[in-house]
Amino acid sequence: MNVINFAQIQKENVMANVERRQGLQCPKGHPMDPNWNRCPYCKGEAQSKKKTPRQEAASASSGDRQTRVGKVPPQAGGRQTRQMSNEPSQDSRSAYGEGETRRIVGVLITYSWRPEGELFPVREGKNFIGSGKVYSDASHRECHIQIPVDKRMSSEHSLILCRHGIYEIMDQMSSNGTFLNGDMLRSNQSKELEDQAEVKTGDTLWSFFKIKPPEQIAIKPVTPKGSDDTPTSDPGDTEGTIVE
Repeated sequence: MNVINFAQIQKENVMANVERRQGLQCPKGHPMDPNWNRCPYCKGEAQSKKKTPRQEAASASSGDRQTRVGKVPPQAGGRQTRQMSNEPSQDSRSAYGEGETRRIVGVLITYSWRPEGELFPVREGKNFIGSGKVYSDASHRECHIQIPVDKRMSSEHSLILCRHGIYEIMDQMSSNGTFLNGDMLRSNQSKELEDQAEVKTGDTLWSFFKIKPPEQIAIKPVTPKGSDDTPTSDPGDTEGTIVE
């Protein structure tokens, strides 16, 4: 009986100790061991809420930034959308003769691509015919007489040269040749271009007409009345005066 009572008493003491440990809690409700003087859970929470110097600097900088709703100002160096003008560029205007100061001495007319026809001026000096740029020229400018829609016309197809009333035409080593009144021209060999001649470059058929420009008349500058340069007559000078 003494042995049984001792074992039962020891078991009851252990259970009471377990129940006491399980029921021990800190003021915040964390389970506590009787041997603990301070709750480790509360200490960990307090440390986790403290911010490091790096975190404090990051939070301060983020507080200065604001999200703005509205029109975004353009940034330097960024791409911008620009509205293209309907006006032709300087290169396209020069191809059709605008801005030229050379005198017109002939015209080329074709009905190959438009039913109403197309007319191109032929000026003193060089007149390049082609579908693109003049690669024999250092500036690689556009041809003066240009038909981009003609797929059989070379970029620099032929050349009409007008000097001192003499008109010549020359093939510029084109792929499909230049024809004058039905005859194919040799490359880089000029031939006289007569009035009302028929020229074919690629699939474009031309009619050429000479124009004789009027004689240039030197215009004397007109001196306005009352200017200091107006010569005054001498009352005593009767030379050159006719009296009837």
